[in-house]
Amino acid sequence: MKIAACEIENKWVHEEFKNLAINCGRTIKRFIQTMVTLSKKPGESIAAASKDKAEAKAIYRLLKSEKLTEDVILKSHKKQTLKNIEESGEDIILCIQDTSDISYTNLKATTGLGDYGGDKNSKGLKVHSTIAVTQNGIMKGLLDQKIWARDPAERGKRRTRHQRPIEEKESFKWLESMERSNKGIPAEIKVINVCDREADLFEFFYKAINEDRFFLVRATYNRLLLDERKAFDKVHAEKVAGELTVEIPRDTRRKIPKRNATIELKYTKVVMPVPPKIRKYFDKEECIEVFLILAEEKNAPTGIEPIQWYLFTNVEILSFDEAIEKVKWYTQRWKIERFHYILKSGCKIEELQEEDAIRLRKLMLMYSIIASRILCMTDLARENPESSCETMFQEEEWRVLYRIANKTSNCPEKAPTIKEAVDYVAKLGGFLGRKGDGDPGAKVIWRFKRIKCRTSTLQTFNSRIMVMLWVKHSL
Repeated sequence: MKIAACEIENKWVHEEFKNLAINCGRTIKRFIQTMVTLSKKPGESIAAASKDKAEAKAIYRLLKSEKLTEDVILKSHKKQTLKNIEESGEDIILCIQDTSDISYTNLKATTGLGDYGGDKNSKGLKVHSTIAVTQNGIMKGLLDQKIWARDPAERGKRRTRHQRPIEEKESFKWLESMERSNKGIPAEIKVINVCDREADLFEFFYKAINEDRFFLVRATYNRLLLDERKAFDKVHAEKVAGELTVEIPRDTRRKIPKRNATIELKYTKVVMPVPPKIRKYFDKEECIEVFLILAEEKNAPTGIEPIQWYLFTNVEILSFDEAIEKVKWYTQRWKIERFHYILKSGCKIEELQEEDAIRLRKLMLMYSIIASRILCMTDLARENPESSCETMFQEEEWRVLYRIANKTSNCPEKAPTIKEAVDYVAKLGGFLGRKGDGDPGAKVIWRFKRIKCRTSTLQTFNSRIMVMLWVKHSL
């Protein structure tokens, strides 16, 4: 049976954006088609991804539309993320935040770009994302994203920024994102806002505590406590509560492989007064109570910097098991780094070219949603490798995949597992799967993109096959 492309191709796009809050059916239809087109070939230019010049022009016109805003796009996607969270059955969700720099220094004529953070001639954008992740590390979607251009006039003013209230600082993004991302999550689900060292802000802690929100933040500052001791000194003085083993993901940037680390844990409660530099914005007698965890690695491999995490949290810790729980939450923070990696390396957003930053920001958000989808699929395959591939593929799709990958006209009655389907996809990408080959890498993914599809049905799920290649690469 021949199936129309619009019926099976990127069904998730149609479901997610069919109710886009735009009072123009034509614009909604064009946006959906654009998302389908871009998700087919993440990493390609608009011209290369489009089927012809007419479609490319239509996409460029869409990006110029004032009706299509970042807020409209994100709200529609967030509805699906909230649905995913609710259907997960989880009682705890991690809202993980992080910032990434996007370089557009080579776009000399593009307007609206800002200070990238390198030399004075560097140009680019900043993107701050918040994703929803389960305690086991299963991605549920993008909850919030802010994209902006840093004002070049702010360069060199770091030492004087403490003189301004938090609302006038770039670091306000952490407080804003916590507010926006937590909104809409069912009240019965406990939300933990997980952040790296840049979020070690008294204002962030204060806001969370006073609004009954929860956080887990890696400490940057050895803060002065109410008893005039330093926070790190106090936790170091505690007895070792116990040991645990955590899996540290590979660091692709520094070429450090995945490893298991033995961690010693200490924890204590600390009371922190308002820091002197921001005291004028608070009641001078104001204090907050938080817990501080010290996680230190024993016997790290030679040449590897041992782990030493100081973690602040307002989630109560009364036992070693509860301390372990918080450390395991923090180990899931790597997920947002993976998200930004897919966004840059897979979707290649730093190679986008537009006349102004407004269009760039729209494209970045659209590709962020695609990256989120890729990561969701990756996690599904990792957690449930023996489940049916029909959780990802339509029956018509996996049957075509099976026949082409195995060079046969016959198909099994039962659908292959996700793991088997991933192997078929990797095979199509040129992966031989010999002993010692390991898992296929990124080159296989892009090699597969150039394979000419041999059936009209296969053409309709190119994007899903791309997702599966990302899955295999990430396992």
